[in-house]
Amino acid sequence: MEQLGVGIIGCGWVAGEYVKAFHKDERSEIRALVSRHPANAQRYRDKHDLRCAIETDAAVMLKRSDIDIVVVSTPHNRHTEYVVAAAEAGKHVIIEKPVALTVEDVQAQLDAVRQNKVKTLVSFVLHWNPLLMSIDRLIEDGAFGNIFMLEVDYMHRIWMTPEEKWLASRAQSGTAILTGGCHAVDALRWFARSEAEEVSAYQVQTENPIEYPGTISVNVKFADGKVGRTSTTFDAQMPYRFNIGVYGTEGSVRNDQVFAPKLFPGQNDFMKIPCVLPDSGDVTHHPFQGEASHFLDCIIEHKRPFPDLEDAARTQAVCFAADLSAESGKPVRVADIGIV
Repeated sequence: MEQLGVGIIGCGWVAGEYVKAFHKDERSEIRALVSRHPANAQRYRDKHDLRCAIETDAAVMLKRSDIDIVVVSTPHNRHTEYVVAAAEAGKHVIIEKPVALTVEDVQAQLDAVRQNKVKTLVSFVLHWNPLLMSIDRLIEDGAFGNIFMLEVDYMHRIWMTPEEKWLASRAQSGTAILTGGCHAVDALRWFARSEAEEVSAYQVQTENPIEYPGTISVNVKFADGKVGRTSTTFDAQMPYRFNIGVYGTEGSVRNDQVFAPKLFPGQNDFMKIPCVLPDSGDVTHHPFQGEASHFLDCIIEHKRPFPDLEDAARTQAVCFAADLSAESGKPVRVADIGIV
């Protein structure tokens, strides 16, 4: 079986999960690791006994004909230069979330990917978490009837200075909703099965030393009349939680508690779905294996990945609109963000 070659740009914490996932799938082979700090790449090569190149210049890796897939897992502000270069080199691309920190950068990535007709996957990795997959299936099966309201929260204590970690930097990481809350926005859009039209948001700045407000609360109006709510907080002293609520005329779900008498006649209280929950900020807990295997499936079988850059750009637009609303104190129409 001919294997697809994988090159990874950026060898931080998240990159280790891509190394494990692609190394485990026999349809792919890690052939290059790119890092400004070669020792970071070397630790993964040694740990997994890889026979791959280590480069400090992504351009060297992108010239290789045996690289089919490029993973971009650098700090957020560096994504665009590598995504555009990979697309122009004809490589399929996995983009760590968030896609980018500006509308212009998201558009530049879209333009490059469309022009070069490469496949993309944006790493909203919770699409392969069992709880979210179960909720998606219940929605698809009509278990909740007419869904009129949704809520998803991203609550992850990130309390640090920019000197301690680049995630605290406004220039490198972005805002709270871009840095982490985009996971919740993605899930909100996924479960809504409708596009967001307008958002209204408020934010809070605490004594948290990160360079941006660590808490934002967002209300969303969807095109089909649904309403949604999502909040992100890095400030609360609490364990990580990824709260989910889906409310319908014939059933509802709150996290792993499901009430769906349409499917379970006689049900008179919530029942628990016994499965792995998304409630961990540790990337080793996240289902990167499912993500990597899905991308390989789509390349080999000529299918569209989900969520690809086209879909993720809409999630980004909601995030940009939320930040703009929080800063201006006014509702913002998502279409006015200008990603096309």
